[in-house]
Amino acid sequence: MNFAFPETNATYWVMPYQLAKGDRLVVDGTYPSARFTSLTTYDVKGSTVDSLADKAITPNSGSKNPFAQANAGTNPAEHRYRVTVQSGVAATPGHNTLAATADSAASGAGFLALRIYVPDEESDPTGGVPLPALSLQHQGGSTSTFDTCANAGSAHGDAGPLAGFLRQLVKKYAPPGGFEGCGKSTPSAPDFAVPNKAEGLFPNPYNKYLCTPVSHESGRIAVIRGKAPTFPDTIQGQSVLTKTQLRYWSLCQNQWQLPYPSSSCAADYQTALKDGQYTFVVSTPQDRPTNATTTDKVTWISWGPTDVNGILLFRNMLPAGDFHNAVQNIQKGQDPATVMGPYYPTITYCAKATFEKGGPDACPAR
Repeated sequence: MNFAFPETNATYWVMPYQLAKGDRLVVDGTYPSARFTSLTTYDVKGSTVDSLADKAITPNSGSKNPFAQANAGTNPAEHRYRVTVQSGVAATPGHNTLAATADSAASGAGFLALRIYVPDEESDPTGGVPLPALSLQHQGGSTSTFDTCANAGSAHGDAGPLAGFLRQLVKKYAPPGGFEGCGKSTPSAPDFAVPNKAEGLFPNPYNKYLCTPVSHESGRIAVIRGKAPTFPDTIQGQSVLTKTQLRYWSLCQNQWQLPYPSSSCAADYQTALKDGQYTFVVSTPQDRPTNATTTDKVTWISWGPTDVNGILLFRNMLPAGDFHNAVQNIQKGQDPATVMGPYYPTITYCAKATFEKGGPDACPAR
């Protein structure tokens, strides 16, 4: 679903719920073969209520969690879990229970979102397993079951049954006046900063972001450079339990207009590196320099529509405890570049011709 700054290397499934007092929504699922998965509850305005990341979901008796146990094996039948979404409980980690409502309200409505990032088989968004089965257990003991949507194992994009409704919800409950920008950076003077507000945009609580606005001019490109954090390259068979600095990172170009669709993303495993450093070029196809190729150790990102300003989002997910240069380490009022050091993404505008003549070094950051 292309709204609320989505990650194009992830797929999202959303279930609305209305729970009466004593009701429980039961999720019976299988851990996918993927880089990351999570279950998150949101209120009716798209703000986070509670969440469980893959490694925090306790497996069923007789099963193992491949995101937490090295000896979990590869048999999906032994990778089962059950999570309960319940009103009247506080949002607390663990116990395979998600709060359904904010402030421990006894009843209420919301949304349950399943995320799967970078499935091992890129053509299979569910990560090689069925989507979770959902049932509603009522206080009196009766149970209602739900049928999985037709073709739920494939990405619907903007054609899913809830897409139109959720798109309108984002427009209604996004921060007043729309997305409020990125620190003091402007389209004419881009600079990566912590977003000013993100409520009402169904955020992933395991990601933190830097962003900057950008504006298009014919013949001009945006060049982003920095040191790449290490990550578990699950596409190449590496385990998510491998000791790395981040679970996942990416750079995405988005449109600065409601409902904030994404134009293009480059994930960590799709990013060309030279001596551990990345160079991204963001441009229209017409303005793409001839040397903005992976052969030249440059990763190209499509600009998307040019009639609106763009928003570049730099994602960091689940940093290791001993990695202190992640976006997550930035405290309020701190300079991101100081905290992140060489891992901070610098950005500058550059003429296409200049880049073609001299490469990335001809376009130094300010």
